[in-house]
Amino acid sequence: MRLIDALARARTEEDVKDAYIKALGLKSYFKGLVDIQTEEVWFEAKDAPAPTIIMFAQLFFYVRAAKKRGEAIPAFLAVIDREKAALMQTEKAIALLDDKTIEWPKSGSGADKKLAAQIAPYVQAHIVEYEIEHDEAAFVSAVKDAIRDRRIIRTPITPDNLRQVFDRWVDMVGSELGVQNQADYAVLFFADIMHDGTSEKMANLPARMLMTAAGPTFLLDGQVYELASKRGYQNFWAIYHRPPERQHRHYLLERRDSLLPLDEQKFKGAYYTPLHIVDKAYDHLKATLGAKWQERYIVWDMCAGVGNLEAKHSNLRNVYMSTLDEADVKIMKSNPAFAGAEIFQYDYLNDDISDFGEIDYKLSNKMPCALQEAIANARVGKKGAKPILVLINPPYAEAMNVGNTKEKGRRAELKKGVAKTKISHQMDGFGYAKRELFAQFLYRIGQEVPRATLAMFSTLKYVNAPNFEKFREEWNAEYLDGFVVHNKAFDSLKGNFPIGFLIWSLAKPHPPAHINTLALDRSGQPVGEKRFYRTNLRPPLAEWIVRPRSNSVDAVPLKNALTPSSSTKDVRGRKWADGAIGSMIVFGNDLQHAATTGLLSSGYGNAGAFFVTEENLWKAAIVFAVRRLIKPTWLNDRDQFLQPSKPLSDEFKSDCLVWMLFNGGNLSAGVDGLEWNGREWSLTNHFIPFTEAEVGAKGRFESDFMARYIADIDLSPQAEAVMDEGRKLWALFHETQFPRKIRDEFKLNRPDAGWYQVRRALEANSEAELTDFEPFRAAYLRLSDKLRPMVFELGFLPE
Repeated sequence: MRLIDALARARTEEDVKDAYIKALGLKSYFKGLVDIQTEEVWFEAKDAPAPTIIMFAQLFFYVRAAKKRGEAIPAFLAVIDREKAALMQTEKAIALLDDKTIEWPKSGSGADKKLAAQIAPYVQAHIVEYEIEHDEAAFVSAVKDAIRDRRIIRTPITPDNLRQVFDRWVDMVGSELGVQNQADYAVLFFADIMHDGTSEKMANLPARMLMTAAGPTFLLDGQVYELASKRGYQNFWAIYHRPPERQHRHYLLERRDSLLPLDEQKFKGAYYTPLHIVDKAYDHLKATLGAKWQERYIVWDMCAGVGNLEAKHSNLRNVYMSTLDEADVKIMKSNPAFAGAEIFQYDYLNDDISDFGEIDYKLSNKMPCALQEAIANARVGKKGAKPILVLINPPYAEAMNVGNTKEKGRRAELKKGVAKTKISHQMDGFGYAKRELFAQFLYRIGQEVPRATLAMFSTLKYVNAPNFEKFREEWNAEYLDGFVVHNKAFDSLKGNFPIGFLIWSLAKPHPPAHINTLALDRSGQPVGEKRFYRTNLRPPLAEWIVRPRSNSVDAVPLKNALTPSSSTKDVRGRKWADGAIGSMIVFGNDLQHAATTGLLSSGYGNAGAFFVTEENLWKAAIVFAVRRLIKPTWLNDRDQFLQPSKPLSDEFKSDCLVWMLFNGGNLSAGVDGLEWNGREWSLTNHFIPFTEAEVGAKGRFESDFMARYIADIDLSPQAEAVMDEGRKLWALFHETQFPRKIRDEFKLNRPDAGWYQVRRALEANSEAELTDFEPFRAAYLRLSDKLRPMVFELGFLPE
């Protein structure tokens, strides 16, 4: 099939990408932030026809970011859509990428007409454009030629990336040499990088590299080392340029003794940051602060642990590393990777803080004089003074009350007294945040070095958590750049959530309405972009429904569909409410809690529920649906549900109602004989959408509320299909003679059984009679697919 024909059949942007991939015969490619990424060509793709210049603007953003991070960039760039394509050599854009007069957006999605106008003079003179209908063969041939030539722009080796380059060399090249003494890696590495592939560029090195027809051969102390495999060598030198520029060569050689292969086990302290994630952090620092940031900035890590955040640093004479434990200080001082750094013991949340909250370095006399002077100079903006970068991965300990901890061992000691450090006593205006150790670090940093740049690993609580609202009112830094990474990249972190590495300027009180971040998976590979909102665009969804007050009528508090609460203290849901037909479990206002949303036929035994009445039913159904339609992931789990931004149609309301009634979280039930608090209780099911006659029930439903309510509603075809298939299952339930085991398990002792009982009983009876759920599932999936995008379109979640 011709490319033009495949594009005509494409329905989505992914279809467009796949059509080009097939036509170009791409074998090794990656789909991510760059729509199609090969070693030789990067493609920006659009579903609908789009202006070529704007597509290049977005692509240039990603190329510029990769170049600043020292990553390999391709020889060619291409933009593609349904109708056209364009191709250019990357080297023609280098001047543009380095042009400081161009205003680059914070994210690739921010590339717009303004940026396109700035780059147009550069681009239009160097691109070749193709109309696929007429020029398909020429475009395909041009791209295949570019791939065949395998030309890329290599990354130079500099003082700022020396540590990272060396670690990659050991992994890709050194490991293939059969070296016994790891200290020899450094001299072999320098022999390699000081060779241009033809001849040596520095004499009198301890080791030599000779390039022969068979490939590289290394000589050291009478030993000859040859590569077991040349693949890694070829890949390494496809990324990096050699030799280093002349002005860097002698400095790089001076750093030789500090270059030993890093053993991750040496760095695994209580708050260990994996080294491949540290690599990504240094890439971002370079892209944000400039290529020579290590030379320009004084770096202080005041919770260094055993130093893994500085393991990739190359200019350690500008680095100060302090930590709470003296044992960690000894470990860092014994590590040659930190030669040149100033390392000292310091309790940042308690040392040098007077009873009046003032910082006085004479109280402990622990602070190095040079660092004191750097802090003083930075505070007053002394001319010629180096700016300060605070680079930290602080502990995330939290106290629910003073001195509280439920953990044991080492982590318990670390959390002990979280809420009563000396610095916390100064944080009365920060609300809940004063209980968090990382927030206490932020507070003192802001007091001590108010003009510093901060680069910090942490959870995103201080960015968007509702209980950090008071903290955000006081802490007003300007966001520069950052990424989020899956918490599973870190050892011993439970749950499924993002850890941010965010870079802030404390000198500019310019709090952002939102921040854009690059999203990385646990291996550090980019998987997209993510926006986090500092302040909600609209009020939270949790405040949308008027919650009826409890009355004096007794009710049985439930912990699930059929089981009363087993709690004995602070039991909720023991009283009914006027007009109530059930209750809805609604924990929190974010996606991480959304999966617990449920509908019950009595009160809920714990906090986090409201009573459902006829008056609030349509809103309750919408809250239920929008909270459960979107699957929580590690990346979105802190996203806040918002009140809708647009009017809601009657069809949307009725679709949500039907979706709720047939969802697995509908735990409404009809039951007799529940035992709680010394007496028996019954549950009346008000959520059956059918009459007894429709489903062939052998007895009377105590409530026909939902059947009457839904009879007056015009349903969409998708909702009608769910009702039709659901009716069949309900009828099958009422005609089935269930064995006693199933009847007892699901308490099938009255006619008005709920959807939970209907579904689970039919599933449990599969050995006797297999129920075909597929027609129902297909109809329910179609309704789900219809509603899911509307959660975003109507503003219940931010795009």
